[in-house]
Parts: sequence; structure tokens; C-alpha cells
Amino acid sequence: MKRALIHAELCRNCQPCLAGLACSMQAFFREAPDDKPWVDFYRCSGCLKCRAACPWDAIEPIAHPCDGKHRRGW
Repeated sequence: MKRALIHAELCRNCQPCLAGLACSMQAFFREAPDDKPWVDFYRCSGCLKCRAACPWDAIEPIAHPCDGKHRRGW
């Protein structure tokens, strides 16, 4: 199961966040307007449209293995 991960050191904190606008699941959040965005793994579908939209290549796909009990998830 893939999810999007934002690398804080690469994120330029664009206003508005183009990756967040590309997200159809509305998985991007900010604690405050000046804070960098973060991805809610429970909302992220893994489509990675955000990765294609980010001009700074700050988004990486990550995979989470199953938990050993045949369950996948976060």
C-alpha cells in the first residue's frame, strides 16, 4: 500500500500548495497558514497525483508492509 510522504527539507511551502490542490482525497493539512503541509495517511489513497503536481519534487511514495496478521494499513 503506497502513501505520499512530504520531505520537509525539500518543501518550499508554496501558497497555495499545488500538491495539495491536486489531491482528490483532501489528505493535505497545515496546522497554521505558515506551517508546511503534511499528509494524513488515513485519507491518502496512494494515487500520487500530488507528486506529479509538486514543482519541487518534495513528495515521495512510501510503502507500509502488512502487520504479519494479513492486515495492511497504517
